[in-house]
Amino acid sequence: MAQDPPPMFSNTIALCLSCLGCVVGTGNIWRFPRIVANNAGDTGCLVFLLVWFLFLLLWSIPVILIEYSIGRFTRRGPVESFAVLLGKGYRWIGGWVFMVNLGICCYYSVVLGWCFYYFIHVCAYPLPEDEIIAKEIFTTMADSYYPVLTHACSVLFVTLIIMRSVSTFEKVNMVFVPILLTTVFGSFIYALTLPGATEGVKYLLRPEWSLFGRARLWVEAMAQNAWDTGAGVGLFIVYAIYMPRKNGVVKFGVLLPLVNNIVSFTSAMTTMATVFYVNIKYGLDPNKPEDLRKIVAVLADNGEANTGLTFVWIPTLYNTLPNGRVLAIVFFLCLSFAGVSSMVAMMEFPVRTLEDMGAKRKYALPCTSVVVFLFGLPSALNIQILVNQDFVWGASLILSGFALIFLVFWYDTHAGKGNMCLNFLAGANRFRKEVVNDYGIGDWQLPLLWAILVTFVNPLEAIGMIGWWVYDQAQITDPPWWAYEPETLYAAITQWCFWLLVLISLNIFCGDRFQGGARTYSQFDLEDDPDNIVGNQHEVTLLRSGSSGSNRLVSSMTEKSPLVAQSQEGITLYANESTFL
Repeated sequence: MAQDPPPMFSNTIALCLSCLGCVVGTGNIWRFPRIVANNAGDTGCLVFLLVWFLFLLLWSIPVILIEYSIGRFTRRGPVESFAVLLGKGYRWIGGWVFMVNLGICCYYSVVLGWCFYYFIHVCAYPLPEDEIIAKEIFTTMADSYYPVLTHACSVLFVTLIIMRSVSTFEKVNMVFVPILLTTVFGSFIYALTLPGATEGVKYLLRPEWSLFGRARLWVEAMAQNAWDTGAGVGLFIVYAIYMPRKNGVVKFGVLLPLVNNIVSFTSAMTTMATVFYVNIKYGLDPNKPEDLRKIVAVLADNGEANTGLTFVWIPTLYNTLPNGRVLAIVFFLCLSFAGVSSMVAMMEFPVRTLEDMGAKRKYALPCTSVVVFLFGLPSALNIQILVNQDFVWGASLILSGFALIFLVFWYDTHAGKGNMCLNFLAGANRFRKEVVNDYGIGDWQLPLLWAILVTFVNPLEAIGMIGWWVYDQAQITDPPWWAYEPETLYAAITQWCFWLLVLISLNIFCGDRFQGGARTYSQFDLEDDPDNIVGNQHEVTLLRSGSSGSNRLVSSMTEKSPLVAQSQEGITLYANESTFL
């Protein structure tokens, strides 16, 4: 039985801001400056930035293009997208993408709750005067029941935002995201006016070429770019479901990640400028190697649960600035907005997945909210559990991206041409032509270079990244890799294997019970281009809306010729499609 057609974004601006909001989050403002500092040399950070940008082109953008393309083409979330494009036996691979998002969402809600707490705290209380007081504030908060309360508030707030699907969350993003971006760039401009701030920017842009030979830098640059852009999480698959065909996935998949990385870079410059200003004010000289190392140590301080820079040093630093308390309020408000806009997409993901399987939204949404709250509760109660979940699911981003690459690589084999062994580019080429270029309207054409990257370069990147990560973790002796500790290889592998076993079992024993398989179109698909609806399923079914509002069958056939059906209105359907209008 066909689903009702999904709603669509009301306009291109709403779509742009929503897609940008789902990835411009705490990873840009909080995580990126710390990762840059951790991979800096004695003289500068430029090498890391260059490698980070390289992986934007070689990993993040190619993977994001896959996400946008399959979401818009299938009108399904990842689980059913794999069923539509590869077959029912591949649902478990889409399920892995689902689990990565859900795992991140559950502890991300706790971190968002911390942002809420700190926003209220800096509004109500003076800023800490030193690092010791700042750490006491965070420890007191983490050891109390406030994280449980703020976690519940995060889930409830986002639940209300996505209650009516795209019609509500696009309105929230049209308010939150412009405020967020204005705050980020406004803070950057202000930071540059501080005495000595330019020394921080110079350090950020100064090269130390020997760092190109540091393997860990390459691994962390790739991981950070995936985290920055959301490549592999599957968020864009869900948002692309609500994209009309006239919204070009190639344009969105190229331009929005670039904007996202500009936000990250701007946040890094703002943080560097502020930290250098404060330390110069206290007498440190960045031209002296010893003093420079002390300044960079502040930026690289991970702290408990990697919170050192954001929840310890930022309040302390702002206390030394003119109007510092106002700036701290703006910072944590900005961080909260960033977290909300990202979590909106994370929670819409499982809701949409349940809808694909036949659940009504009025049941899927509360079910998702309860699961996110309950699975996130351990992280709220014990910060070491949050550290573990961040380690396990953050590391799985590359595996999730690899799953999407596999879909493209295997696409031609599923079509029955049987030439994959003779032509490795066949799957990516067919995907590029049918799912992107032929289906899009007014979009840039996806070039052959993308197919080459996805077929040959991206798999090697993923395998190399995963292999190095495993090797690196195996070298750690305190604790050893086989100990079940928050950040050990054994802890990650056991959790991955458990969920993979669950997903494969569900696919085998329950896969046929799920609704799905047919692509569902809305009236927007016809309005965009009524003479070119392209699909890929074997059965072609055209339903035409009658005057009473009900659908009736116009034609149904299983031909594989290019032209298989034509309605009374002249709507042309191409081969291998299941279409509902």
